[in-house]
Amino acid sequence: MKNRINFAEPNIDNKEKKYLNKAFDSKWIAKGAYVNLLEKKLSKLMNTKYSLTVNNGTNAFLLILLSLKIKKGDEIIVPSFCYVSPIHMIKLMGATPVVADVEQNTYQVDPKNIIKKITKKTKAILMIHNFGGICNIEKIENIARKRKLFLIEDISETLLSKFKNKYVGTKSSNDIKKISFSSLHATKTLTTGEGGFITLNNKIDYIKLMQIRDHGIKDSSKYFYDKIGGNFRLSNLLAAIGCAQLTKVSLIRRKKIFLNNFYNMNFKNNKNLILQNEEKNSELVKWGFPVQFRTKSNKNLVLKKLNKSSTLARPSFLSLDQMKHLKLNKNTKQDFKNSKFLQDRILILPMHTKLTINNLKYICKIVNSV
Repeated sequence: MKNRINFAEPNIDNKEKKYLNKAFDSKWIAKGAYVNLLEKKLSKLMNTKYSLTVNNGTNAFLLILLSLKIKKGDEIIVPSFCYVSPIHMIKLMGATPVVADVEQNTYQVDPKNIIKKITKKTKAILMIHNFGGICNIEKIENIARKRKLFLIEDISETLLSKFKNKYVGTKSSNDIKKISFSSLHATKTLTTGEGGFITLNNKIDYIKLMQIRDHGIKDSSKYFYDKIGGNFRLSNLLAAIGCAQLTKVSLIRRKKIFLNNFYNMNFKNNKNLILQNEEKNSELVKWGFPVQFRTKSNKNLVLKKLNKSSTLARPSFLSLDQMKHLKLNKNTKQDFKNSKFLQDRILILPMHTKLTINNLKYICKIVNSV
């Protein structure tokens, strides 16, 4: 049997072990110096005034919602096609996720559909960059600016990608109320095992997030609290792994950009495939490589062949209307037209940095054989 090709595999080695041992020896395994160091390094990398580490990406988004005081009746515009985690957090807050369909060629939320969904109850737009592609950032930021809406940006699947030579999730113009966040899960481009972070530029929002992250504390020396909060903190041990990861940014980016180019080159002449339309002026570091098949049967056949040969590819996300427990947009099927089309045709291929040339050739051979 061929060696197993994992869907995801973190880029970890003795460097992470060295940092982890230092954190362990310091005896600071909860809060500690590596948490502060990781936050400083993330702010520098992302060119934002502030960054805040948290225990996972889902809670990063929940923390943002709590800081915005999202409540029952508030509406947040979300893409119809994405990982379900942030949608669950909106529902947990008692708010209403309002679905805007995605573009069929980019798999990203359609700015025209966002505009159609704005009401007096709309509080924010959730912009999720699917699979490592990039949304039409400039158009969506312009919508948020004109309508005076908060823009929440999920960069988990496009972490370390660049748009116009700036990292996605970096500082925007001061007239946009925007907060970005990312998961640092083991499957992501950078990892702490479990973890996440938030980047922003507004000091008042930063202080508020800091308090809510730590039980709403005002003065730790007196156990004094003045906000409702919880425990969203990242441990010093996991932060140490994150600091080691940040020493590899250039290496990881180069390999991931190579992988994206390799797949594109090997699939571009296959008439049975449609490749994701990539935003101009972008340099993509993808979480996974999405391949769109012209038929559902071909997609299923390739998935079966890859998994049978111990190559772990993944099917697409589901269109959100397939998850009945969410009870979304009951009255209009049009909101899910493109996402329902894509869910049956997209396959996600491995994009991790441990892939070899032989691994890539093997994957491409199976995909192209169908």
